[in-house]
Amino acid sequence: MTADSETIVRAFYDAIVPGHRERVFSLQASHIVYELPEGMPAGGGRFEGIKDVLERFLPDFYGALDVHFGAEDYITSGEHVVAIGRLRGKTREGAIPIDVPFVQVWTVRDDHLQRMRFFTDTAILTQALNKVGAQRADKPL
Repeated sequence: MTADSETIVRAFYDAIVPGHRERVFSLQASHIVYELPEGMPAGGGRFEGIKDVLERFLPDFYGALDVHFGAEDYITSGEHVVAIGRLRGKTREGAIPIDVPFVQVWTVRDDHLQRMRFFTDTAILTQALNKVGAQRADKPL
């Protein structure tokens, strides 16, 4: 039986809570592609395959940010699903609050996530991480 594209994307967002990593990776094709803006202050660029996501994207992004993707709306057209929501949390260092809208465009084929394109206000994320740097600079040695 084939699941519809939106069901698979919704399952991804349900599974990206702590302790559900196996479920997250089982929803993604082994050759998944993540595309994030080059201007992302943490985790920007193109990542190809689960191994690349694990080794380069996740440590960089979640090493800097303690955030949760809350998808609120979905727009589906065939194998494409657009998730619209908010990225909420804080910076890992300095606990600077983050609340920024995001859009992720997913491609779903063969019951697996194949590609994710991520769009957000990178300036807000950069400002939050720059505040961390400013706090660090203000501390006496």
